[in-house]
Amino acid sequence: MADKDLSRQVASGTAGAGAPDAAEGPRRAKTARKSTKRSVFGKVYLLYVLALVLALAGLYAYVRGVMVEYEAQNPDVWVREAIAHASESDGRIGQFLEEHVFSDVRYGGTLGDPSAMKERFYDVVKALKDGAADRIACAEDPLHAGTETPVVCVTADGEPFLYVQLREKGRETKLGIMSITDWELETALLLAGDGAEMVFEKNAAGADLPSAGLSYAVEIPEGFTLLVNGSPVSEAVPHGESALEEFQYVAPYTDVPSGLKYQLSGLHFQPVLEALTNAGRPAELIRTGPGTYTVSADYEPTQEAEDLIRGIADPLEIGKLWSKFMTDDVPGAYHGFYQVVSGCMLLEGSNLYDLAEAWADSIDITFVSNHTYQPWTGEEVSNYTKYSDTLLSCDVYFEKNLRVAGQDRVDVFHNRMFFVLVDGTWYLADMLAL
Repeated sequence: MADKDLSRQVASGTAGAGAPDAAEGPRRAKTARKSTKRSVFGKVYLLYVLALVLALAGLYAYVRGVMVEYEAQNPDVWVREAIAHASESDGRIGQFLEEHVFSDVRYGGTLGDPSAMKERFYDVVKALKDGAADRIACAEDPLHAGTETPVVCVTADGEPFLYVQLREKGRETKLGIMSITDWELETALLLAGDGAEMVFEKNAAGADLPSAGLSYAVEIPEGFTLLVNGSPVSEAVPHGESALEEFQYVAPYTDVPSGLKYQLSGLHFQPVLEALTNAGRPAELIRTGPGTYTVSADYEPTQEAEDLIRGIADPLEIGKLWSKFMTDDVPGAYHGFYQVVSGCMLLEGSNLYDLAEAWADSIDITFVSNHTYQPWTGEEVSNYTKYSDTLLSCDVYFEKNLRVAGQDRVDVFHNRMFFVLVDGTWYLADMLAL
């Protein structure tokens, strides 16, 4: 009996000792499963956070790219970038100027030195590449702002440098609110700080057409020289001849200088226009309208002309005789007309001859006020000019001092006398008031 109880106890003890080990296994498995779930969740969460960060970074990069693109589409920024990366084959400003300015040989290469203009342009380009961004300033012209063809005016070192017109190529909306414009070059004009005014070609309606370039008309006397950017123009430049007003009443009797009217059109650079006289000295360009200039026919005097005129006439005495005739002070029949014809070397049939005859024949000559002479002053003959072997001129000046009705009066005589050789004889063909 005792053995049975002992045996039962042993069995019971053995069984009691093994029970806790059996329960521990399931608990450990459960803990392991929880740990695995936590590990998977952490990885998933980390991947989620990483994906979110990448998405935000991508969104930031996209938005930033759109903002940069939006900023770059401003016309002034577009032009600045185009200048900074200009080259002969860039498809933008550099290539345009290469084709329309630096390689322009339409007029035999007489429209200025293209190498000098090219050097100036690429000097600015190099400065931008080297970081000297402050050398240029780009400003959008407010008159064209907001249009499909905006204009940007560029200055370099404070001087006019470029006139650039763009054209809208396309438009795209990004981020739902930002409109990005794709620009392309319409035209570019290389400017000069001391160049002529900018006058564009016109379309049929008379509106400016910048893409066609600039246009100028310059008339100079024959024998003078027109300079464009320091170079004389050649016969290849389109031009026509016109009668000069100064020689209107001389032309019927001899060959006279004509006016040469040059037409400069389709220029994509602003020219510096100058003129030289027949003696190679600077002549004044007179602006007569937008893009239109003329030069007076003030030919340079020469000693040869002075010697010739002094050998055929006394211009000062001719002037005095004519002036006396105007105040009815020449004795002789017909108010001294025939003496004037002889003494002034008048050419019968000329405008001056007809004026003298009309004055002698008019009733007005009889109403000249009574007067007395005082000494003549300021007598001078100058500007002796030879246009050809048959045409000479000189300028005559003097002051005729009179006493009229108890008052002093001064009649100023200042005229250019034109002498012509007709059938071997010299005549005074005209006088032009100066």
